[in-house]
Amino acid sequence: MTEFRQLTVLAAGNQVELLEELLFLADAQAVTLVDDGDAPIFEPPVGSHPVWPQTQVQALFYDVRPDSEILGDLATYFQRANLLIELPKELTPLPDQDWVRASLDQFQPIKIGGFWVKPSWNEDPIPPNLTVLNLDPGLAFGTGMHPTTQLCLEWLSANDLSGQTVMDFGCGSGILGVAAGCLGASQVTGLDIDPQALLATEHNASLNDLVVETLLPDQTPSCTFDVVVANILANPLIDLADTLNNLTQPGGKIIMAGLLDEQADHVRAAYPNIHFDSDVSKEGWTRLSGTKAE
Repeated sequence: MTEFRQLTVLAAGNQVELLEELLFLADAQAVTLVDDGDAPIFEPPVGSHPVWPQTQVQALFYDVRPDSEILGDLATYFQRANLLIELPKELTPLPDQDWVRASLDQFQPIKIGGFWVKPSWNEDPIPPNLTVLNLDPGLAFGTGMHPTTQLCLEWLSANDLSGQTVMDFGCGSGILGVAAGCLGASQVTGLDIDPQALLATEHNASLNDLVVETLLPDQTPSCTFDVVVANILANPLIDLADTLNNLTQPGGKIIMAGLLDEQADHVRAAYPNIHFDSDVSKEGWTRLSGTKAE
């Protein structure tokens, strides 16, 4: 009988990437990583794949194979890959429910600034005087629930973007670039290191009858933009200061988020030619915004 079953194993940080590949090779439907030791992950370099020193890896299976066949296949793969990870004797059956729908139902409409951010399938009444932003959650980061994303959406909804060119740097789901397009931006470009993020951005743009140009870092344009939004992390904001400065036209606006309150001074110091507005903080996260010198 076909049913959902979960396999849980422990892996060292340097084993996780290979382990994920082997689990998908064994036809896992999904793989989830969970901290097994309450160890914090400090800010990783750009493009890295951070994991905990000891990681609990959960794989979801949904097919008719007996546990012994799945575990036997995995044991063979582990042996060939010289991966020393102990497998359990059986998988754990999960309750029979619509796991996809259960996941989707976690994403409910939310008011952020002047936006009504909602999943495309939701048909709840829309409050008056809000800009509707359709967004489907997916593999890319950014559903609007995190304080850093909310801080950026609040800035966008409070400023006139009509006819403006906008760069969403580190676009994730594309929520910020799409939001700018919904407010009348004439051109929106999304850039991310993750090709999956670009697909998510294009999809979410289409849900709002918009087109967003999507680029990988090696396609970084030489032109400048009226508005540059970068919701990434403090260290990348510092490391990429020259790039973000070069993308912002003189007199243009730059909005940066993804940094903790105590990191604001370090990020600000990397942008001496930006005239910064007052910092805005939410739940320990800071938004920096300002105007590039003429």
